[in-house]
Amino acid sequence: MSIERDAFLKKYKIKDDFLRSNISWNELQEIADDYERLMPEFQKIAVNYVNQLNALPEVHSVRFRLKDIEHLIEKIIRKSIEYEETNSVYNIETYLYEITDIIGIRALYVFKSDYYPLHNSIVREFKKSFCEKPQIKLRRGDNEKIYEGLKNVEFQFNETYRSIHYTIRYMDGDIVAPIEIQTRSIFEEGWSEINHKLLYKNNGLHNDEKMLLNQASSILSSLAGDCDTLGQLMNEMVNREDESEFIKDITSPNMDTLLNELVEKKL
Repeated sequence: MSIERDAFLKKYKIKDDFLRSNISWNELQEIADDYERLMPEFQKIAVNYVNQLNALPEVHSVRFRLKDIEHLIEKIIRKSIEYEETNSVYNIETYLYEITDIIGIRALYVFKSDYYPLHNSIVREFKKSFCEKPQIKLRRGDNEKIYEGLKNVEFQFNETYRSIHYTIRYMDGDIVAPIEIQTRSIFEEGWSEINHKLLYKNNGLHNDEKMLLNQASSILSSLAGDCDTLGQLMNEMVNREDESEFIKDITSPNMDTLLNELVEKKL
């Protein structure tokens, strides 16, 4: 695939980053050509992982994507600047080890508590291929106690984003495929899709437009968290062990006590 340098740098607004990096355009073009050659093989690998995840009972649905060639080149340029102190080298021999999300897979679940059995299933199936500890990404202010039973995980806090990431490196002969599996609830996925389309991939926003959209995105993320909480509370109501006791509770004057008890379990 031939990428016209000046048009690309202008499109992604990374001319300064490219000039600052120690990567030649010929090296980036070699990476693009190599990646294009490998994409059919990566497609087959992705489908195999999707089928495995779809078979897990906790999963509502699974989708995947291969990283776009131009977005791969853009990410390499940006990472070469962001992590320049690590002296990482990006070339045709190393890029599949430095870029960890060539194949991106999202596995969605319905209720917030479904994360736990799904996490255990993913660890059981793919742990031998993990490149790093699973990363639990939370919105600032989220209750992390629901994850306290997990071992060998890392927590990361931000302003809006929620997800659990598993970084895997598939290796078979000469084929190396970096895979990132993300798991999240269907409400979190709804926010993520809107944010991705309107903010993450939108390079044409003015500063004031981006600030306003960021504020709206933060509100939407908070609402998605509230939806997960309500869904989980409803699930707990329906699945209480003593159903007759639950019916008595909701028809009694102690409704406020019951609701407070459920809210204390808020995720």
